[in-house]
Amino acid sequence: MPETMVDKTPTILEASDKNKKQILLWAITITLPLVLMLVPINEVFTHQIRLFLAGTLFAILLFAFELLPQLIPSLLLPIFYVVSGVAPSTAVFGPWATTIPWMFLGGILLANTLDSIGLLRRIAYWCIIKTGGTYNGILYGIMFAGIILNILIPAQAVIPMAAFTYGICKALNLGKSKESAGIMLTGAFAALLPLFFFYNPNFAIIIGVASSVHSTPITWLQYFIQNIPNILWCFLMVFIISKVFKPDQPIDCKDYFSGEYGKLGALASGEKKAIFVTSLLVIFLITGGIHGIDIGWGFPLAAILLYLPGINIGTENDIKRINFSLLFFVTACMGIGAAANILGLGKMLAEAVLPLMSSNGIYVTIGLVWLLCVVSNFLLTPLAIFAAFTVPLTEVALKLDINPMAFYYTIFHGCDQIIMPYEYALVLIFFSFGLIHLKDFIKIFSIKMLLNLIFLLLILVPYWKFIGLL
Repeated sequence: MPETMVDKTPTILEASDKNKKQILLWAITITLPLVLMLVPINEVFTHQIRLFLAGTLFAILLFAFELLPQLIPSLLLPIFYVVSGVAPSTAVFGPWATTIPWMFLGGILLANTLDSIGLLRRIAYWCIIKTGGTYNGILYGIMFAGIILNILIPAQAVIPMAAFTYGICKALNLGKSKESAGIMLTGAFAALLPLFFFYNPNFAIIIGVASSVHSTPITWLQYFIQNIPNILWCFLMVFIISKVFKPDQPIDCKDYFSGEYGKLGALASGEKKAIFVTSLLVIFLITGGIHGIDIGWGFPLAAILLYLPGINIGTENDIKRINFSLLFFVTACMGIGAAANILGLGKMLAEAVLPLMSSNGIYVTIGLVWLLCVVSNFLLTPLAIFAAFTVPLTEVALKLDINPMAFYYTIFHGCDQIIMPYEYALVLIFFSFGLIHLKDFIKIFSIKMLLNLIFLLLILVPYWKFIGLL
């Protein structure tokens, strides 16, 4: 058989399997909403509610199965709500009038600029040098770097940390190994876990969705104080990784990182200007309780400063690298909550689960909220869960006379718990570099899920009760 035929056969077979999978996923995506449309309507389950559930399910399945580019269902869903009469345009497109999409936009542009001028790499190298350069030192250095980056660019550290940790593994020739798994997964945790104590655009989505039924203003400092124990959570996970993925041979690479740091040279003018702008941003965030301006506006304002005369370190390329589809996706998910509120679905669901949650005490109630999000994460994206459950759970919290913020923090924790890479796109980025065995991924995230529930109930809930949040 000619060599070309041998090379092409696997490709043809792979393409055929992919097509079959696509057909199956499209069949599921179309069939389930159609089946839902066959359910008889009544005084409670009205025609509009049926339309809402079918259309929302169709869009969520498109998102979950990635059958179309993210922008397409993000445009389709709000337009469907308006055209079908499910909800008015003022409600569905209302999220664009909030700070959330602009907070995302500013954060992404800020991250792109800091990355292109090299400041993010400098911070990461410096942290690892300061923590010693051993294997454990690398892990803790990565976490410290993630914390610093999330002060400067909250929720935008994933790509820089993924590239940085991949570079470490390649430089040390670790290949696909438990050592690589430890470094890459610490990178994922360093990018995401600081979001549990630094206010960020991802959490702001929950606040934005909930605003349709309950306004919960919060400052950067309040968020930090209410979530201080999560700093311990970050370093607990680094400790667990250092034990689960302990290297067979000692690793000492301080000289390597010192060399890479030296190649960056002295702090450039552009980096100094970036530090100045991000320092202003941090001051703006911390003093939110004084100036009274929604802290979400700080991110686009900081990004704008990067382009003004006298600073002028932002480039056209940094703007072109913005993932604008994400902005439409975020607002579409928020639109789900707005439409659900118009139809009164939040109150209906709240009344259905209220008896279960009201009769078992705060620990069981918090545990049930967490469990709902964890189970849903197998099928839905975190943003879809925010959209689907924030409104009804807010209604439950209000009926139980519980501060909804405790539920929002629990939702955030629950949506961070996964077992398989496909459940969370931001973590999937780290897995997609091909340096982590699936068994290692499942092992650490299974341990993390169990520990998170224990941490939530034994540390966070008592702390929230102590500070008066519960």
